[in-house]
Amino acid sequence: MRSLFSKNHSVFFLWTGQGISSIGSIVYSMALSWYVINETKSPFVMGTVLLVGLLPRIVFSIISGVFGDRISKKKFILSIDLLRFIITFVWGVSLFYHSFNIVEVYIYTFVLSLIDAVFNPIYNAILPEVANTDNLSRLVSINQMVFKIASILAPTFAGIAIIKLQFNQFIILNSITFLIAALFTLPIKYENKNQTIQKKASPFDHLKSGLKYFWGNKIIFWSVVLISFANIAVVSYNVNLVNMIQNDLNLSANVYGVVLTFYSAGSFLINLLLSVYKIKKFRGYIYLTSLCVAGLLYTTVFFVKTLLLYIIFFLVGSSFTITSYISTLILYELSLEEYRSRVLGIASISTFLSPVGFLVWGIVGDVMKSSSAIGLAGCIIMLIAFFGFTTSIKEY
Repeated sequence: MRSLFSKNHSVFFLWTGQGISSIGSIVYSMALSWYVINETKSPFVMGTVLLVGLLPRIVFSIISGVFGDRISKKKFILSIDLLRFIITFVWGVSLFYHSFNIVEVYIYTFVLSLIDAVFNPIYNAILPEVANTDNLSRLVSINQMVFKIASILAPTFAGIAIIKLQFNQFIILNSITFLIAALFTLPIKYENKNQTIQKKASPFDHLKSGLKYFWGNKIIFWSVVLISFANIAVVSYNVNLVNMIQNDLNLSANVYGVVLTFYSAGSFLINLLLSVYKIKKFRGYIYLTSLCVAGLLYTTVFFVKTLLLYIIFFLVGSSFTITSYISTLILYELSLEEYRSRVLGIASISTFLSPVGFLVWGIVGDVMKSSSAIGLAGCIIMLIAFFGFTTSIKEY
């Protein structure tokens, strides 16, 4: 990690700014989940909030990938962070003058998700260009580790802060982290090498060629498809974990924060190991096996108490990180640079079926215990992993 930073300070600025922004976003998301459940007592409402938050990604992730290969990615990222700062700051200040409103939550969730949809593919595409390294395996693991550090720090703080702070204060805190991210983007040195070439084609032709390239690479294709369908089940814990802790187990927000911290700690540990030890063989099999193990761990949630819940989510975080690491490595290693933004934009639609999952698991969580809903989701994840062994992904 030190050698990567010493060779290129720009990647340090990029990771620092976005890491701080990630802390703010995670803390805000946890506060949002807690306050929605506290106000409505309904996993279904929580599911619909998450549904609204993912709908824009279905369309705008692809569009952003198209334009990401045609414009300055640095200017794009800077503009988006400043826009997010303005929107969240105005919303947070406005809540000093009126009470928590679920309709307002839906509106701002949709708007912020739309902005995230166009931001994420561009960030992922600029990373290997700014880092300027051939060691993509280490780059992927360190990038994931940076954000896992954020997800370790954020839940513990959020679990305590939820007791002390009002919802609008979390929003303002989030807005400040967006501003910090924008300031760290300014000194980044970046040149868009493909900008002149890519502008010769129309956006429609650009999109068409990107889709054709994506379809033609079957390992990339199946990696994205499997993750897309797995996400239907994975999001069960996003919808039902907070309700299980708050209402089924009658535990505090602090326990919720600690569970998510253990999840992130497991993920961080794996990323740390992967930054040192490169997986060279049987990546496809490891990808599918780790997904299957995560599903199996989901099924054990129904039987556990608090301490075991920490351990289970530590292992779940570890397993999903291996799957995510290899999936991201596939996108970086197998995509040509001139197609990378479009491929990453298309891959962002691995969340395409997540809105369905939020809705389904919200309904399921209203008719059965939340722990049972998470266990059922685990069975589905295992079935998807088993199917993956019949595809070309195992050849990677």
